[in-house]
Amino acid sequence: MMPARTVETLFEDLRPGLGSQGRPWFFFLTNQRRKGLIWSRNMGAIQASGDYVLFLDSHCEVNEGWLEPLLERLALKPNLAVSPVLDLIDPVTLGYKKGNELLKGGFDWSLHFHWLKRDLANQELPEHPFKSPVSSGGVLMMSRKWFLKLGSFNSNLKIWGGESIELAIKLWLCGGQIEIVPCSRIGHIFRRHHAFDFPPHSHEQQQQHHQQEEEQELELSPAQATYLHNSKIIAESWLDDYKNMFYALKPAARRIPLNHTFHQLHQLRTELQCHRFDWYLRHVSPELSLMLYEFAATGTLRNEDRCLHHPGVKDSRQQLILVNCYRDDITQWSLFRSTGQLSTQREFCLGVDLHQEVTLKPCLRMNNTASMSQQWHRMDTHLVHNETHLCLENPVQDRLVLAPCRWHAVSQSFQFSLEMERQT
Repeated sequence: MMPARTVETLFEDLRPGLGSQGRPWFFFLTNQRRKGLIWSRNMGAIQASGDYVLFLDSHCEVNEGWLEPLLERLALKPNLAVSPVLDLIDPVTLGYKKGNELLKGGFDWSLHFHWLKRDLANQELPEHPFKSPVSSGGVLMMSRKWFLKLGSFNSNLKIWGGESIELAIKLWLCGGQIEIVPCSRIGHIFRRHHAFDFPPHSHEQQQQHHQQEEEQELELSPAQATYLHNSKIIAESWLDDYKNMFYALKPAARRIPLNHTFHQLHQLRTELQCHRFDWYLRHVSPELSLMLYEFAATGTLRNEDRCLHHPGVKDSRQQLILVNCYRDDITQWSLFRSTGQLSTQREFCLGVDLHQEVTLKPCLRMNNTASMSQQWHRMDTHLVHNETHLCLENPVQDRLVLAPCRWHAVSQSFQFSLEMERQT
């Protein structure tokens, strides 16, 4: 095995090809200081000399015959990026379990990755390659030339997080596609927690962060700040007007500084004649588009300068408080068009009990008679309970009650960060 080398001190005599015994060379490059996964993968692609680049996490185990199916698809479609089906390796026992080829990659408006169920088309077999809006972040293979032409992973992203979503959007909008190839199987350890720490902010960012904390009571860990930083770059780079959906769900991101311009990105979008993001919603990820039509309103729910929050404690009568709106974990609320239910992301719904007390309980199915207790509608900025015709009110800090509607009462005015339809 060859000794590890730094990128900066790579020996001149290292060159691609076969060694004296007809075996391939392996070059191990290390950074002199921590630069993170995103920068390191970009540098690896630059130093590579083959036709294809393969990104593979260290916590993976390749299965038999994993490579040939990926190469076959790339030979047929040069602008393709391919990913195997990921089998599951238990992080504790290292037991190996077959993955599900009926799942594709996707993300929500908070720019978090999710697996999405897919249905087989007529005469489609489970082993057929299929298109996916996003690949799972750790494992991807594509033409090295095409990867570099797309600008690689966005070099302004920090350490780890969001790079697979950013590249996927860029691929689809700028003339490429992503496929998952079920005949290729690679085992992957899905850890429950990060195996590494995120670095603290730089001195300049720390000063900005402390100032923001004094003004907005921000509560961001280094991991949260990195996620918001990277997600904000994706939103500003590719979502066009739909970035308001992201900011509605992650208002703290508005306070995250970005220390670069988007001039090069605009040049890239022009040169490659990239589509706008609404094309991605129509042709690649209709599931993401459906979220826009399910909600009458979504995002944070503000009353004056505080937002309604569910901290997750057990007593339903004390689950609802009003806090600073710029906390990273602030509760996101969605008012559904079809049911009138006002739900958290944890699938708890705002309701009213027999004593007309405001509660937060698991959302009920609409064929349940009791579900009337969880139905609301908007009148101006008020939330009116369908069953009692009373309005939600915050008469004193951290307390919610039902009261007769008073249309000019500030204590009854609740504003979502994103309204999907005109209020009546």
